[in-house]
Amino acid sequence: MTLRPCLTCGEPCAGPRCTDHTLDPKAPAAQRGYDAAWQRLSKRARRLQPFCLDCGATEDLQADHLPQAWARKAAGKPLRLADVEVVCAPCNRARGAARGPLATRGNAPGGPPAHPGPRQSLRLTSEAR
Repeated sequence: MTLRPCLTCGEPCAGPRCTDHTLDPKAPAAQRGYDAAWQRLSKRARRLQPFCLDCGATEDLQADHLPQAWARKAAGKPLRLADVEVVCAPCNRARGAARGPLATRGNAPGGPPAHPGPRQSLRLTSEAR
């Protein structure tokens, strides 16, 4: 592999930035709560609903956990199909951005926010613009 200079400091590195200047280092999925049970639930949900709930896309599908899912997991309860919705990756990212950085994994101040429901509040209306 060819080393390239870090975009921030110029030190040789394999990616765009060295480890000191990586913008968003993420822990592995298993450490973030996506264990084998989550993988099975996600696969089952995507098999039962092979389209995005928000836009209808059929590719790049993901199981999006609803905010109460992490509260259930923190309470030691298993996640259920009712705790996830199948959406495509772009819709999942939009949902996460709309919820904010603290609204996942059950650690939002005051508890998890209410889920906006399918096809609601994730797209700006002409009044909100």
